[in-house]
Parts: sequence; structure tokens; C-alpha cells
Amino acid sequence: MRRMKFFPCGIELIEKSRLEPTSKDNPNKSNEILHRFTGVSPDGQKFFVQIKAEKKRDGTKRLLSIFPEDKQK
Repeated sequence: MRRMKFFPCGIELIEKSRLEPTSKDNPNKSNEILHRFTGVSPDGQKFFVQIKAEKKRDGTKRLLSIFPEDKQK
């Protein structure tokens, strides 16, 4: 449930972000790229959105996760 409250914020971040996400090759699957967007919710909490993109011609993208920053560091 703690991740669900970030879902609407995550969708809005993906749709309206003008900044490029942090991207890297998936170390477990060479045919995938992982993208990570960083956002801040209306109540000031930092959160992340992860998307997986296929390197194939069709460039299929899938939402992997939306989660808050871990404050236990």
C-alpha cells in the first residue's frame, strides 16, 4: 500500500517530465535498457519510477515499479 499512493504521481511524472531519465543496460538481460525517473510527490516525498525498454526494433516499454526513496540510509 505504501507504493500505491505514488502511482498517480508516477504516471504524471512519466507523461509530463521534461527531463531525461537515468538509463543503463540491464545487467541481467542484454536486450533491455532500464530507465529511472525521479520525482517529488505533492507532500514532498522523493520517489522513483522504473521502466524497462526492449532494444528490439519495436522498442516496447513496460512499467516495472514506482517506489519511495528509502529513508533508512
